[in-house]
Amino acid sequence: MSGNISLSQELITDLLKRIVEHDAAAQEDMMVNIQYLVAVAGYLCADYPGPANERDELLDQLHAFMKHVCDDRAESAKPQAANEQSAAPDLPAGKSVATDDPAVGIWKPE
Repeated sequence: MSGNISLSQELITDLLKRIVEHDAAAQEDMMVNIQYLVAVAGYLCADYPGPANERDELLDQLHAFMKHVCDDRAESAKPQAANEQSAAPDLPAGKSVATDDPAVGIWKPE
């Protein structure tokens, strides 16, 4: 994988705005946003130039990277959550409810 990347709130906000322009359901349903972002990553990985086993290894590395970013973000948000509202108050809140299809969930507002 590449070296360092730089995430910013501006980049994330721009990506989410673009998804909402494409699919209005994403305005109220954060799971729709996440599904689009993951689907785009899968779509791009399908064009990996190596053999399937290398592509699968890449997907495993990306999964581990995504989990690391998620855990890091969740951990860094803990002290802030006690003292102030979420850093992104305009994002839809809720929870994902499992379905029979492991790639699909139903997002329920809280």
